[in-house]
Amino acid sequence: MSASQDELDPFDDHFRRDPLPDAAVLVVVLPRDEGPHRAREAAEALSDLLARGGRQAVAAEAAIPGGWGQTLESSLLGASAPLILVTSAEEPWTPGHLGPLLEAIDRCDHVVGRRRASPLTRIRRWLGGLPWRLIFALPVVDLHSPCRLHRLDKLRAIPLQSASEFLDVEVLAKATFFGHLIDEVPVPPLAGRSRRGSFWRDFVEVFRRPVLARPSRPAEDPQRDVEGDDGPGREDRHGGGDVEPARPLEDHPAEPAHHLGQG
Repeated sequence: MSASQDELDPFDDHFRRDPLPDAAVLVVVLPRDEGPHRAREAAEALSDLLARGGRQAVAAEAAIPGGWGQTLESSLLGASAPLILVTSAEEPWTPGHLGPLLEAIDRCDHVVGRRRASPLTRIRRWLGGLPWRLIFALPVVDLHSPCRLHRLDKLRAIPLQSASEFLDVEVLAKATFFGHLIDEVPVPPLAGRSRRGSFWRDFVEVFRRPVLARPSRPAEDPQRDVEGDDGPGREDRHGGGDVEPARPLEDHPAEPAHHLGQG
């Protein structure tokens, strides 16, 4: 195939991402039981670290009650920073955690930091993540890593349902379903925290009744007829069955960026 034919390859655009070397970063820290003020302090510390590296950064507003999914959704409302850093870390980040994520996001939509660990811990992670890789075709090993960076437009396209740490799996599962590019890069160890209260309930809800599209805005016509209980303006706040019939997420081939000649 000639070079001119390669340039016209229709798949090129899908696998190409515009670099974001100077993009601003919104920092979202998922809350722990101590309360939202601790999350706010952690977000401000991360923002300072980003600023010292030359990045414009802002900490998201304090977490709202209701779980991790609602915290992240509320943080994205009105967000304009092209990059969203999401973490549940208990320990301070370092440049060694940030650098690989910021480099990798230039070639993908979502990047997860695979934390350095002992052989036994690596085996446990692999076994613990095996069911989710089989069910959702997730292309990462450290599924609950607290080191995550996302492009705003791609993360905003994912309706979130989980209140617990199952959010880590849900985001990657729906990103895989949508054909987003996902990468996993090595980072130093970093302890994360969990929110296990409704983990299995979240899994059942996402698997059996996945929300894959956000409700469209109702037409701005005061004379528009209401179409019954599910008509415009009466949709479920969570975008449930009004958007799309419930069905399990289908397995799609994962598209990690480092397997596509991007890394």
